[in-house]
Amino acid sequence: MLNKIALILSLLFVSIFSNAQNLNTSPFTRFGLGELSNNFSSHYLAMGGLSVSLSDYNQINTSNPATYTSLLKNNPIYNVGLAGKYSVYNSNFNNEANNSSGTNIGLDNLLIGLPITKDISVVLGLSTFSTIGYDISNIELLSGDTITYNYNGDGSINKIILGTGYNIINKGDTTKFSVGINSSYLFGNINRNSSVIFQESGFYNSRIQNRTKLNGLHFQAGVHFYQQFKGKSKNDNWYYQFGTSTSFKSNIAATQDFYSYSFIYNYSVQEIPKDTTAFLEDNTGVISLPDKFSIGMSIGRNKQNKNAWTLGLQYNIHNWNIYDEKFENQTSESQNLMQLSEFILGGRITPSLDYSNKTKNILQKSTYMLGAKYASSFIKIDDKQLKNYGINIGMSFPLLSSRSLSLINLGFEFGKIGSLQENLIEENYFKFSLGFSLAPDTRYDRWFKKRKYD
Repeated sequence: MLNKIALILSLLFVSIFSNAQNLNTSPFTRFGLGELSNNFSSHYLAMGGLSVSLSDYNQINTSNPATYTSLLKNNPIYNVGLAGKYSVYNSNFNNEANNSSGTNIGLDNLLIGLPITKDISVVLGLSTFSTIGYDISNIELLSGDTITYNYNGDGSINKIILGTGYNIINKGDTTKFSVGINSSYLFGNINRNSSVIFQESGFYNSRIQNRTKLNGLHFQAGVHFYQQFKGKSKNDNWYYQFGTSTSFKSNIAATQDFYSYSFIYNYSVQEIPKDTTAFLEDNTGVISLPDKFSIGMSIGRNKQNKNAWTLGLQYNIHNWNIYDEKFENQTSESQNLMQLSEFILGGRITPSLDYSNKTKNILQKSTYMLGAKYASSFIKIDDKQLKNYGINIGMSFPLLSSRSLSLINLGFEFGKIGSLQENLIEENYFKFSLGFSLAPDTRYDRWFKKRKYD
């Protein structure tokens, strides 16, 4: 039954992803490799991204591969996630108020977690790394002529993940110390175009088309520590967790098709090329991805068959100031990106842990999450580093019977990036994430278990 559900959901989400009209609509995706996708499931999005210190037996947490060891022996987990965003863009360039909106939706991840032994787990899957989708126009008046500058781009980068976690210390439910590593293969295409259009004069218009393909390996390592201690009663368990992860700087191979030309319009409709100013095909180069460091800690309490809660803090730093693109026969434009820093506060609560009690309804057995984040983004416009604020909420509730670990995860984020001050652009967005964590029956459908009888 589980395999059928996983297959149906996977095919459904792949179909939605394939037919999505826009991967992104944000003008800020012009910078770097676009908007970075969350490296975690809906459950952690609902806590503002609090994840690196959390080790859960019913979730796959790719933000820290050391947490893979929390998966229960003989019980694999499937993760299928769908993500979307609705944004409203506001600007007041030259004291003229403008606004627009955009919606995008797509497949976020397809993952499977395999607990091989009590101390070793493996995760394999596919997820989105970043998306690009912008269309920006700026109109200027020069000597009685109207000049339109247009910048547009689209594309996405995906990654295939193979990760493993290993328990160095495993004392059951009391103390665990684990390490892990993710090996990711990045691949994708990015299209960037820019145009200068003259409305009246006899000058030729110009356009640059730039298509980049990239592929390469990217590595991430993590460490996690869990310690449990008793409260006032036998069934009153307190615990604290500490986690850290590092994504290493990587040089990703890239090839570029570059075409620059001038043109005129025939009756303001048909484009007629005149001169080619530059043409490069399969121009090789390297894109340097920056390193990232995350550290977090959390504290929690669970009272057996009663309730549980967790509260945590996390800090992320991503060195986009060292991002670089270098190609053999082309001088790359410096994007002058900034170091990204992010602070996260999040928590969750489950009213009832008595899952076998049929008098408890599904809302009492569900987990409720809340979080907030504040970030200085890697984008700088007119010497102003953009700020990003977000408030997050969500819930996880059981999908199948009380004997199953399967969950439906819902995560939402209300946020803002940018500012209307000094002719900048402000994006107010609403993100949502729908995920399914599918697991077999904990009693009767266990994997990697040696049978006593055939």
